[in-house]
Amino acid sequence: MDVKFLYCPNCKELRVKPWYAIRDSCARCRDAGRVIEVPRSILTYMIYILTAAAFALIFFHTRQDNNLFLYTAVALVVAMMVIQFKELARGEKYARSKIKVTNSDKEALRKKGWT
Repeated sequence: MDVKFLYCPNCKELRVKPWYAIRDSCARCRDAGRVIEVPRSILTYMIYILTAAAFALIFFHTRQDNNLFLYTAVALVVAMMVIQFKELARGEKYARSKIKVTNSDKEALRKKGWT
């Protein structure tokens, strides 16, 4: 599943589209938004691998009662969170690059922190 961002031209908001959202509408104004799909990178696959490894280590911890498995699983979850934050930042940068900014939108986007 690719990460999707939703851009609302009325609100000038770019947000991560929830996986459970059926409609492509803005959460603030309920107007139609534009979906921007971010392609997967190697970091996405690293997140999948770390998730599977963490679950496997927790399973081994329950079978053998070795705390080293549990501590390693927690370290993997922390590493996975760091990678996920980097991946979301990359996705937002990619999504912003796909938005065509018009002259009339520049001031509104500048107020929201866009350069």
